[in-house]
Amino acid sequence: MIKIKIIKIKSFILHIIVFILITSITILSVKSHTNHKTVTVMSSGIQRENQKSFLQRIDSNLFEKIMCMSLPTLNSNIKQKKPLLELRSSIGVLSRMLTNIDILNPETYFYMHLPLISLINTEMTMTPGVELSLQNPTIYEDEHEPSKNLPQLELNELEEPLVEKLEPASTGPLVLIYHTHTTEAYMPTEKYNYKPRDKTYHTEDINYSVVKIGEAIANELNGLSTPTMHNKTVHDIPTYMTSYANSLKTVEEILKQNSSIKIVIDLHRDAPIADPQKSREITTVNIDGTIYSRFMLVVGTDKTFPHPDWKENYRFANLLNDKLEEYYPGISRGIILKSERFNQHLSKKAILLEIGSHGNTMEESLNSAKVFAEVLADLIEELSMVV
Repeated sequence: MIKIKIIKIKSFILHIIVFILITSITILSVKSHTNHKTVTVMSSGIQRENQKSFLQRIDSNLFEKIMCMSLPTLNSNIKQKKPLLELRSSIGVLSRMLTNIDILNPETYFYMHLPLISLINTEMTMTPGVELSLQNPTIYEDEHEPSKNLPQLELNELEEPLVEKLEPASTGPLVLIYHTHTTEAYMPTEKYNYKPRDKTYHTEDINYSVVKIGEAIANELNGLSTPTMHNKTVHDIPTYMTSYANSLKTVEEILKQNSSIKIVIDLHRDAPIADPQKSREITTVNIDGTIYSRFMLVVGTDKTFPHPDWKENYRFANLLNDKLEEYYPGISRGIILKSERFNQHLSKKAILLEIGSHGNTMEESLNSAKVFAEVLADLIEELSMVV
């Protein structure tokens, strides 16, 4: 008999809960319909609050009232009268309990099919290819953006004084090659076929990125008796925004451990125009039947960041550019002066070198790698001090 009474009580409670739920949904519908008629249209700038987590949306007042129904004495501790149910919150909680979907939050519709979405926190990012200043976050470096009001150099400033000579080191590397934008890659070919991660041809596989070109230059230079170190550290993952800050740490550590390094090259792949084919027209040259990716040298100044030796870098870049054009006319796109410094303050012979674009192939860029190594080795020999 007692068992039967318990079953009847449970059944009664269940009916009560169902009744409350149906009533809540009905009230919410009426309330939403009423609110809809009284909505005032704002002119602009509607701000959305950050969505709260599932647990934050649970109305603690609901549980408080349920406890009070079971233990009436708790009512004496409630100082202010509150509604029994926060309808919107309660319906969201209930639907989440039954289906794992909050009917009031469309974002949760995707969670069942794509569970990883629930783990992603989105945030604003800046245009790729920038370095933020630690002192002033509003200042950033981007080698692709045109600079304005750059310092002007007279011709005699490029010629006098002469580029500082190189003192041959008995041990250790003389040249450092690294990559601030390590994932920059070229147009896939049959031999170098890969799946780019985006339309601008980037890949995390260094066998198909600009790192492959850096490796080729380093091997050529070492074969020409020019000691060269090639650093393959990835600096632009997970974001380009801090890539220059990341590469700065890498280069500073390398120079600290290798005082023999005098020439520092940050090797990139350019993208002057979004359309790869149009970029190719700018960054490709045919010399004596061989197709090459063209070079471009980027030199930073002291307009944005302290950089006392930038003119020395500029003179060195001019010597290198002149010799590239002397050996292979048309292979260089010239030198671009920039207001930023691109970590070039770390050496008096530091350059940012662009080889080809995303419209070029790996084969064409490897052809250029041999050319660059040959020309740089000859220039180093000319600048080396006779002991």
